[in-house]
This record gives sequence, structure tokens and C-alpha cells, in this order.
Amino acid sequence: MEIYFAPMEGMTPSLLRNMHSSYFGGCDKYFTPFISTNENYLLNHKEQRDVAPENNSGVCLVPQIISNSAHQTAEYLYLMYEKYGYREVNINMGCPSGCVVSKGKGSGMLRDPGKLEDFFMELEKEIRAVRPEGTFLPDVSIKTRIGFSSEDEYRKIMEIFLAHPVRQIIIHPRSRTQMYQGQVHLKEFGEMYEAFTNAGIGVVYNGDIRTLEDYEKIAEAFPKLDGVMIGRGLLRNPSLARYIKGGKQADNEEYLTYMEAILDGYCERIPSEKNVLAKVKDLISFAKDAFSGYDKGFRDMCKADSVESFRVCMRQYIRNSELNGL
Repeated sequence: MEIYFAPMEGMTPSLLRNMHSSYFGGCDKYFTPFISTNENYLLNHKEQRDVAPENNSGVCLVPQIISNSAHQTAEYLYLMYEKYGYREVNINMGCPSGCVVSKGKGSGMLRDPGKLEDFFMELEKEIRAVRPEGTFLPDVSIKTRIGFSSEDEYRKIMEIFLAHPVRQIIIHPRSRTQMYQGQVHLKEFGEMYEAFTNAGIGVVYNGDIRTLEDYEKIAEAFPKLDGVMIGRGLLRNPSLARYIKGGKQADNEEYLTYMEAILDGYCERIPSEKNVLAKVKDLISFAKDAFSGYDKGFRDMCKADSVESFRVCMRQYIRNSELNGL
């Protein structure tokens, strides 16, 4: 079963993906934070840098796009292969962010099943129109939730996906209104899993995998999965995918070496110390509950106002803390 590193806006740029792959590995695919389509069919400079193959050497990368326009989606599918050479593109229909949903994108597409059906019907036509004879277009995978307002909406969403099959569907078994709170709905996920796998559509599980035990529970319950997608669990424990596959857990020094490499990388790429500090403080905060015994050190890191003072505090914090199952 494969393991995918979930995209998280602001948290998983090419720098982190490359560092994670180099230091820990274990992930079969990495996904870009979503690229929002536009009528000019152009990526901004940040998106171009993030998706450029030369900035993702050695990483199996899948670009993710977000759109409510079938025409723009088709054009971006063509662009991702023709300009960048990607053979798979993921369409985000799961992001629950308010600013995304208000534009009818991400999980906002699940609000109206009729519009979702229209999107897929139009997309099929647009793909045929945009595709010159003999031109290859990348495989399409979808990332979705099981409903907008309620998990009870999953059957209608499932029927639409089955009528317009894609290669693979990544399912986060919560509704949009749940955001990332409350229980995941494994019963509803199980029905979707059975329907899609029986139809020859690959299924990937996404949601609340933070430990080896979490992974084993899902793998045992759903043995025909293509894989699992992990986001926050890999930010908390970057060795999790490696550990799931039989490798070792990270120790304090390995984790520190990884964080220092990321800190140095951001310093090379970002001219503002303030912005560098914001990035690394956000990142290490995901691992806070994995360390204990030196809470003062964490507070000192948060107060650091320069890269070098942060580096000193980070070294002290990691080396003087006890790892609790990273």
C-alpha cells in the first residue's frame, strides 16, 4: 500500500518535500498545495517554482489544481503535461477553507450535486476539445470529502463520481462543515470504498493517521486501498511513513538535523528573517506534543526574534526534550 504526503498550503513547498524525501523517505507520492486556475492559463511565479521539475528532483510529484471551471481545468490538465511533463494531476474538491468554498471551489463543489454533475459533463467535452489529436493528457485523480453539510450526502456524490470515473479518488471521510473536527465516518467511507473499487477506481484514505496503529487500523479494515494520504501526521513525525514501512523512528538528533536543513533552506530562499521564523515556528509547532520535559524551551523558541537565536533555542529544546513516540 502506498503512502502519499498530503499538500498543505504554506507548509509543504518544494523545499520541505525535497528535505523530507532526502532525510526520511517512505512516501511514494508528494502533492503540491493547490494551484488555482485562471482565465489566462498562467501559473504565478511561486506556483512555477513549486511545480518546476528541476525543483523536485527525485520526488514523485503530483500537481493539484483547484477550479470551478471545466474549461480552465481542461486547459490546466493540458498545461501540466505539455509544459511540465506531469502524467497525473489531482483536482481538489475537498478543501474546506471559507475563502475557497465561497468561490464554489474545493469542497464548495459538493454543495450542489447538480452543479457537480454539470462540471463533470462539461469537463469531458472540454478535454476532447482541448486535446489535439494524438496528444497525451495526464491521468486525473480527485481529492474529495463525503459531503458538504452532512456525511449523509455521500451517496449522491458517489453516484456522480461513478458516472464520470477517474483513475483514483482520495477521500477524507468528513463533511465540509466538520472541517477537521469530530469523528471520521468510516461506515460511509466503507460504502464508497466498495463501490469505487468494484468499479475499478482506485481509492486512497485520508484523515487522522498520526501513528503506526492508526495506519494499521485503516489498512486492515480496507485491504484493497491503493494507499493512504497523510498530512499533519507527517509534519508531526516526519519519519512516520518510513516507520510504517519497517524503518526506524526518528531520534532527537535526526529530527534536529532535518529542522536545521529546512531552516537553512528557507534562509537561502526567503530574504526576510521574520518570514523565515514564521515558517519554521509553524512547522515545529506540529511536533510540540511529541516532545516533553522542556516546555520552557518551546516558549523560548516561540519568542526568538532572529534566526540565530531561534537556532540556539531549537537545539536546546530538541536535545533536552524527551521524545514521546515521534
